[in-house]
Amino acid sequence: MKFGGKHLAILLAACCAVALGFEASAQSDKIIRILVPFSAGGGADSAARAIAKKLQQDLQETVVVENKPGAGGNIAFEQVAASAPDGRTLALATNSLVINPLLYARTRFDAQKSFTPIALLGRSPVLLLGRANFPANTFPELLEYLRLNPGKLAYASCGNGSIHQLAGEALKSGGKIDMLHIPYKGCSSAISDLAGGQVDLGMISLTSAASFLHGKRVKAFATTGGARSQLIPDLQTVASSGLTGYSFDGWYALVAPSGTPAAVVTRLNSAVNRGLTSEEVRKAFAASYIEPTPSTPGDLEKLFAQERVHYSQIIKAENIKGD
Repeated sequence: MKFGGKHLAILLAACCAVALGFEASAQSDKIIRILVPFSAGGGADSAARAIAKKLQQDLQETVVVENKPGAGGNIAFEQVAASAPDGRTLALATNSLVINPLLYARTRFDAQKSFTPIALLGRSPVLLLGRANFPANTFPELLEYLRLNPGKLAYASCGNGSIHQLAGEALKSGGKIDMLHIPYKGCSSAISDLAGGQVDLGMISLTSAASFLHGKRVKAFATTGGARSQLIPDLQTVASSGLTGYSFDGWYALVAPSGTPAAVVTRLNSAVNRGLTSEEVRKAFAASYIEPTPSTPGDLEKLFAQERVHYSQIIKAENIKGD
């Protein structure tokens, strides 16, 4: 068969298109995507972007952060769970990764079965807060005031089924107090109404509450973690005031789809841990009130198992429902 100039040009164009296609495919294969189940801004997004930048430098691969808010995080988690187990699609996980399957029957993922743990990124405490003019000033005074005024006060949480609500309901039962729960669509609106005096108390993340605390627009009574946080060391814990075993820590982690090869997990975990020790990441985390927490994949797997048992007990005992 003879080719004329026109046919040869078409053939060459087709070959170039195929070559470019292979090149684009090869480039896309080198991209690592971190899906964040929240809108841009806030602690989770800040943590993801800080660690993504260090991973890109360390691994010499393109690392991008994609915000996939919606359904309490389920949209992002389900997308990652259904992705290829090659370490190219990761999720920025929070406590909701463990909580949501316990609340929503139709959730298409399970923290332990659908994901491979990569690394814990950091922790940030949930705070028990009050409006600035609240009559009590310490946690013991607050408990006494609540017990003297059953059913007369309300606390804001960052949403139905959130760790903030779980912490609030556990406080009610453990402290033998009665107060109304008011769920908000996120911590930012909850802390704004608390500062404005529209609600009496709040269970709100430090990442959202810090500027209000510094401005003395709200007052802090205690943290909900099992131990004092280095981020706010002067503030006592609920557990230290007599509620033994009370512990609700906010955390951030990276997970990959189930079945991700061990060599890939090790490579990512090592890069994350190196990043968490860098001055750049530590400064970024500090600005968002997140305490860097290097870990092994095994540490994170153990955390998931412990949290599942803990949350299941609270959800069942307090009959907590999601939206």
